[in-house]
Amino acid sequence: MNNSSKILTSFLTAITAMSILAGPVQAQQFEEGVHYERIQGPEVADTDGVVEVVEIFSYTCPHCKTFEAYLGPWHKELSDNVEFSRVSIGPEPFVRSYYTADVLDILDQSHNALFTALHDEQKRFRSMGDLAEFHAQFGVDAKQFESTASSFPVESRMRMGNASAGKWGVRSTPAMVINGKYRINPRRGGTFEEMLEVADMLIERELEAAAPADS
Repeated sequence: MNNSSKILTSFLTAITAMSILAGPVQAQQFEEGVHYERIQGPEVADTDGVVEVVEIFSYTCPHCKTFEAYLGPWHKELSDNVEFSRVSIGPEPFVRSYYTADVLDILDQSHNALFTALHDEQKRFRSMGDLAEFHAQFGVDAKQFESTASSFPVESRMRMGNASAGKWGVRSTPAMVINGKYRINPRRGGTFEEMLEVADMLIERELEAAAPADS
């Protein structure tokens, strides 16, 4: 073997060794208490192998608006055994409008649009009537929106959302909760990309834990 071959062989061996070592290092780069928190409370019931991922947000939070640009494409790529949902908190009219849009099945159109209206266009919404007029552009009558806003399904979703955010110890937004066990918030010096990387790691952990032992 000539010198060039020896050098190439040594280089490839080093690259292979680095690749082998990279796996454990990558898996250990996120630490509990630094990048995410374990939620205190009773054990979460088994969900038949489905991992639940929840974003907790507020429409009036500018960071939530920014985070949506990262979260939107990310959650659309989640596997079939990962269930994504949102919990809205913050000023009551905006929380109510979120769940009203959910009940009326217009969230795909209205969610980002309301963020844009609030933070980019600086629109002011002083009443449910204002919010109803805004949502009318998505094919629902403003009166229908207002009547739905005070309906039992909306009231029920608001109560459940507030109860969940309290149970998970959410004190700021945006936040993510993985399977009711782990809470992720932006950290000082961190990025939104990092939040999603942490979420990916925790989702994988939960999927592995839920997998049958003989798989």
